[in-house]
Amino acid sequence: MTDTLLLVGAGIMGRGYVAAAHDLGLSTVLLDDETWREQHESRVTHFEAPTGSTETHWLQAALEAADRHRPQGVVPFAEQHVLAAARVQERLGLPGPSLAAAEASRNKAVQRALFAHAGLPQPDHAVVDGADQAAAWSRGRYPVVVKPLRGMGSAGVRCVASEDALRADLARRDVGQLVLIEEYLDAPEYSWEGLVEDGEVIFQNHTRKVTTGPPEFVELQHQLPYLPADRDRIDRQTAALVAAAGIRTGIVHLEYRDDGSVLRPMEFAVRTPGDHIMELMCRAYGHDFFRSVIELSLGRTVSLPAARPRTAGVLFLPAPRPGRIVSVDGTQEAADRPEVLRVGQKKHAGDIVAGLHSSGDRVAHVLLLADSPADVDAAAEAVRRQIDIRMEPDDTSPAQPSAPDTEPPRIAHDGPTVVLCKWRADMVRALLAATPHLYLVLDEAEAARAAASPELTGAARAVYRVGSIDSVEEMTGVAVDLAVRGVQVDQVLCFSEDGQLGAAQLRTLLGRGGASAAMQAAVRDKRMMKHLVAAAGVPVAEWASLPVGATFAEGDGLPDVGFPAVVKPAFGFGTMSTARVENAAEIAAVLRDLPKPERLSSGHLIVERFVHGRELHIDALWWAGKPLFLTVSAYYVPRLDHVATAGDEHGAPRTRDGSYILPREDHPELYERLLQMHTTVNEALGIETAVTHLEVFETPTGELVFSEIATRIGGGWIPDMLTTHLGHSVHDAVANGLLYGHVEEAVPPRRHIGALHLRPSRAGTITAMPTDEQITAVDGVLGWRSMKKTGDSVGFSHAMDWCLLVVVGAETAEEFEALLDRVESDLAIEVE
Repeated sequence: MTDTLLLVGAGIMGRGYVAAAHDLGLSTVLLDDETWREQHESRVTHFEAPTGSTETHWLQAALEAADRHRPQGVVPFAEQHVLAAARVQERLGLPGPSLAAAEASRNKAVQRALFAHAGLPQPDHAVVDGADQAAAWSRGRYPVVVKPLRGMGSAGVRCVASEDALRADLARRDVGQLVLIEEYLDAPEYSWEGLVEDGEVIFQNHTRKVTTGPPEFVELQHQLPYLPADRDRIDRQTAALVAAAGIRTGIVHLEYRDDGSVLRPMEFAVRTPGDHIMELMCRAYGHDFFRSVIELSLGRTVSLPAARPRTAGVLFLPAPRPGRIVSVDGTQEAADRPEVLRVGQKKHAGDIVAGLHSSGDRVAHVLLLADSPADVDAAAEAVRRQIDIRMEPDDTSPAQPSAPDTEPPRIAHDGPTVVLCKWRADMVRALLAATPHLYLVLDEAEAARAAASPELTGAARAVYRVGSIDSVEEMTGVAVDLAVRGVQVDQVLCFSEDGQLGAAQLRTLLGRGGASAAMQAAVRDKRMMKHLVAAAGVPVAEWASLPVGATFAEGDGLPDVGFPAVVKPAFGFGTMSTARVENAAEIAAVLRDLPKPERLSSGHLIVERFVHGRELHIDALWWAGKPLFLTVSAYYVPRLDHVATAGDEHGAPRTRDGSYILPREDHPELYERLLQMHTTVNEALGIETAVTHLEVFETPTGELVFSEIATRIGGGWIPDMLTTHLGHSVHDAVANGLLYGHVEEAVPPRRHIGALHLRPSRAGTITAMPTDEQITAVDGVLGWRSMKKTGDSVGFSHAMDWCLLVVVGAETAEEFEALLDRVESDLAIEVE
């Protein structure tokens, strides 16, 4: 007699059940949405559809199908099918996980209660029925995670970092039902897939995950089998979880975090894992697990894999930035790789992507199979470079990567309370996307510029206007107003060099961790910076302080640091008012004539020995002293070479302006040395959670010499270059990193990435700029930003009179060098 199998749902990723049932010669009844009839009807005995999409509709349809067909086995596919299948299994006395386990798999609070009763480790948690109760439990535990009790997957799961954010989230949920609040565990995330028969685990697999982290936890990669170093410990803990949940027979998917000593479950489900994991298991183990699950449901002898597994993985590719997809190139080349099983696309040319906020925003996926985890990782990296997702703004114009200030900002539903000192439109936009609780402190000049972006200023909770960010009296006034209004500030940020002292003072006044006076000074004054860094044992060029009003005759009392030397403002930024001097007479002339930038109040100077060698810049984002990302780049020539010499302010130095990222795999020792130096510098200056731009000289003998550091994103082309390298906005990365401690994994589109600052050959008035069509015609240009337009003037008294910033990329060093030559040749700026 032929057995009858009832499949409750299948969709596309459950087609393996349909195929396995067909191969087993079963009489298959498939209950699925009407949209899947054409896909599956020819391979099943009966296809039936529920009258609606709720769990009640699925239950009613499953019970009716069971009455008609009297199946010997029932298999659910997705979350919404679990309870319907379990009811039928219980009613007919068929093998299954048990109705109690199925109900627990759909209710996170029940899971927590079961694990607690069994004495198993899990996140601290509470089930609450209102905002006050939730806030009382969460106080002192932030960030915390808010979950609906009966949500599907990660729907409605949100990480919040403050009480304001928690209350706002609960208000949006219109809480009239219980919700689960639990501690956020900052530990690696994995999943466990097991086959259970009569309460005994007969097969188990572990899967390594890569996600974007909080607040949205979008999954970017899975790889299996993951082999923990202490597999016995983890296997014992998963078996205990299965027993505590009362799972009898079927497939189990468990998500957990493990810090290397304790496994803590996030949640479990008695259904097929998503994101192609079941297919990856079949590929890696060379075994049909869909068949095994059917055999379990029928009470038959279960076939299990016998061969040593290979490694399988799935890589999900997001859009590099929000906008409209122009094309997805390189998919065929990727598919031709021997490690690639299949390339799939969820979004295509013309589709609009608002960002990466859920799995539905992912553009493409690639299934991989190789002999080892290292081989799969290498193949995934190669695929990332091969598949190029080209974007344009929603209005289809080939504009620049950054969003215009007139575009309404995307505002997060929750987040910590942040005060931002100084106007940076790009960071305001990124911070609003990470938290709605943003306060701005602007000086008078910035307030005028910010007025041109009412969409951004209007989204802030408040805008404070002061005469100077560094005014002790005015910043005290801001701090007091925030305090008496009951605003609980979580972070005070500043991404501009002139404003660090005021931000540090505000941070101290608001009780958000104040640095010592010396460390506050060190983030702005290069003299204190070098003093503290040298005291920590980091090589620093000889230097000396030149106080306000100091004038020296030739040979009279001049600091002896050696020549050539560099004179610059102690509180300066970039190369403004910076000069190279060859002797004492030139120092005297510089002290007499060197202009003080208008943005600086202090006239104090520093003189330091000129360092010969390659100039590097290291751009990093730090969370609690650990780098979330770190890139090492080399300037084509040292920045000072782009400043015109005295008497030749109208002629541009004939040197290539820009920098390029050094691939980590080509320079592992340099990266390690610079990481060690950077960590020492951070400790010396009290830098723990910040974005940094560090400049270092590498001498001809290979010595690394500290130059200076700023707690901001590098200027000029560097944000554009970092955005391209990361595969997503560096401003978004910084906002999420500083607020939540996580960033998306970098997905560089090319192996060699760099940028050029294009300037005319001489100072004057611009008469012609390269057009968008001319720029896009150069193959290898990955982005650009025009800082000037026809009619603007350009000069060379400093290196920061930006004109046209172009980001480029190539696969080989030779191709990269040729691309730089072509860009400089084809994209000329004309002046008169």
